[in-house]
Amino acid sequence: MISLDISIFYQIVIFVVLWLLLSKVLFRPYLGLLDERERKTIGTRHDTGQLEHEGARLKAEYEEKITQARRAGIAARDAIIREGRQEREGLLQQAREEAARTLESMRRDVQGQLERERELAAAEVVGVAQDMVSKVLGRRVG
Repeated sequence: MISLDISIFYQIVIFVVLWLLLSKVLFRPYLGLLDERERKTIGTRHDTGQLEHEGARLKAEYEEKITQARRAGIAARDAIIREGRQEREGLLQQAREEAARTLESMRRDVQGQLERERELAAAEVVGVAQDMVSKVLGRRVG
């Protein structure tokens, strides 16, 4: 059986003193470290969630800017193509006009040369005809 003597009182006093001492030196700092760890874990999870949302927002913004840049690039490319086609058509039109002017100028030159050659031929025809008549008749005509 348990007897109640002074040793129980000493054991209770030692227990209380050790409890207070260990509570102050060991238990409270350990519990404080656990609380701090829990706060940091929850804070990190919260920060992680915020960073994920920020990352998603930045990704959407990036994709939107890429889409806008692509659209702008396509529009610029189309504008350059249209401008090139217009310039090509302008150059072709100038070339056609220049070719038509050159052709017309050559036609006039050929027509002028043809007229001169006809006049020369007509003048020579008279001289050749007189020579032929002179030879056939044996006397000089005209």
